[in-house]
Amino acid sequence: MSFFRKLFHLIKDYVVQRLESTPEVYEQRIFNDMEKLYSNIRKGDVVLVEGRSKMSTIIKLFSHSHWSHVALYVGDELIKKGEALREKYRSEFGSDAGHLLVEAFVGPGVIASPIKKYQYYNLRLCRPYGISKQDLEAVVEDVISNLGKHYDEQNIIDLALMLLPVWINPFKKRSIKACLGKCTDFQVICSGLISKAFQSVRYPIVPAVASSTTGQKTLPMNPYGKLVMRHYSQILPRDFDLSPNFEIIKFNIIEEGEFDYKSLWQDNGEKEKEEAGK
Repeated sequence: MSFFRKLFHLIKDYVVQRLESTPEVYEQRIFNDMEKLYSNIRKGDVVLVEGRSKMSTIIKLFSHSHWSHVALYVGDELIKKGEALREKYRSEFGSDAGHLLVEAFVGPGVIASPIKKYQYYNLRLCRPYGISKQDLEAVVEDVISNLGKHYDEQNIIDLALMLLPVWINPFKKRSIKACLGKCTDFQVICSGLISKAFQSVRYPIVPAVASSTTGQKTLPMNPYGKLVMRHYSQILPRDFDLSPNFEIIKFNIIEEGEFDYKSLWQDNGEKEKEEAGK
């Protein structure tokens, strides 16, 4: 390996390390009840994360969204795939091996992690509405098959450029079908990994309306007309939140059933009682 190539890799590793470093300040707005999370989450649910790292901050800034990372919940699927994998993940994660995510990071690439690692992060669960059991299983298997792949840093750069005004963007990759990044079968980003799996079964995330169908009469259950699939490399974490086809699962609801919300406050409603008595 030449001196300049070694230097390039050293600089790259340093930049990645800096981007993945975690600032001390992070505001967790809602406490995550893990027991409620485990009882509500299902295989195939998309988990949105408001990350802490400097890379997360950059993604939040250019995407204008709280969500900087996305993972797919696969539960106990990996430990059901034979003795070798069962031993590997149980040895690594213990009892948490039954509650795993598949996700992609700069550096490690595509890995499996316990969802418990995000207990102290702001989270959102997104569930694909109306997807068939067969297609959902195919999505989970597709994502799992990507374990070990590398992260496509160029995809992140191109996404940021795509969101700039056209006159600033030197690449002008504005077509919804354009592949951003290195476009190989060996590198992915977190949102592209998951969106590609859903698109493989033709499940819509944030498609575009075909121009030829605009203004045409459509069926009552589909006001959009015919859709055009956006390239998976253009999907951002926020798109799962914005998509009309993913339900938001509120697993942190304080009480199930009857909700005595007036009893929650520190002042026990004394101020309201005083106001009512005036």
